[in-house]
Amino acid sequence: MKKLLNIIYRICEAEADGKLRDIRPHWYSKQKCLKSFLDAVEFAGDQVGQVIFLHDGDGQILLNLIPDKYEIRKTFVKNNRDSLYETFDIADEIGGSIYFVEDDYLHKPESILEIAKALPELKLVTGYDHAEKYTGRYHAEYGFDIEKKTHGIWQTAEFACCTYAVDESIYKIISPTMKIYGLWDTKLFKALHTFGIPLWSSKPGLTTQVDRCMSPGVDWEEFNKNV
Repeated sequence: MKKLLNIIYRICEAEADGKLRDIRPHWYSKQKCLKSFLDAVEFAGDQVGQVIFLHDGDGQILLNLIPDKYEIRKTFVKNNRDSLYETFDIADEIGGSIYFVEDDYLHKPESILEIAKALPELKLVTGYDHAEKYTGRYHAEYGFDIEKKTHGIWQTAEFACCTYAVDESIYKIISPTMKIYGLWDTKLFKALHTFGIPLWSSKPGLTTQVDRCMSPGVDWEEFNKNV
């Protein structure tokens, strides 16, 4: 039986009103991030199983943009850590391969399809080619620069900023470690690498968190303009 990629998208209304944190470029739009994700889900077609949005807090700007066909679960924890742990609970409930997604990411149209295709072999992947990965500090500290060519080029990495996919075959094995580290996912991926389960990131990036460390080699401002 074909394995489908289930997706849990964690979303809150902060910044949807245009009042941006200072880490954001002036063109950042949480609405555009959501739209790019929805486009990528549609592009992936039958590779995707369940799509569940966990909506935290008050407000409806983003909530009203989610199509009726997707499941929405409400929470009012209004806390980054606690809502993350709720996504872990949902993953435990629905099972399968899981793509955990934060709401401040842009997705190329092909991103989710390529993640789904690479996941059975690589097991733990992110589309985010974090810019910090190319600094001297990173290579001195981690030295993770192994590459594989499978449905594109993937390189071992330490950064996903809570947006990554886990294959069903390893989820139950690594989920206790995921819950120990929570938001500190650089420490999580360093630990998993030590255990022989590296995180693989696409090169160039299929996605990016929209902040000061966006995936290099892509004009994300222009991409965002055309979403």
